[in-house]
Amino acid sequence: MSEVAFVVLFVLLGVGGPLVLYAAIQSETSNPRVVDRETAEREARERSGLEDSSRDGTNERRKQHDQRQSDRNRDRNW
Repeated sequence: MSEVAFVVLFVLLGVGGPLVLYAAIQSETSNPRVVDRETAEREARERSGLEDSSRDGTNERRKQHDQRQSDRNRDRNW
């Protein structure tokens, strides 16, 4: 009897888990906010801490980030 319960539990978790994940993802993406490219890039920089500001050093971090990105692109194209 316990083997049957184990198999039923295993199947429920195997099917139910992905369905719960699907429902969670579907609810987050059901009403996306549409913005223009410039706004999206600005918000992405703000969220990542790369917005331009000379007071707190983020301008320097932005330069370092840009340098790393150009290094990656150069390495990719050699």
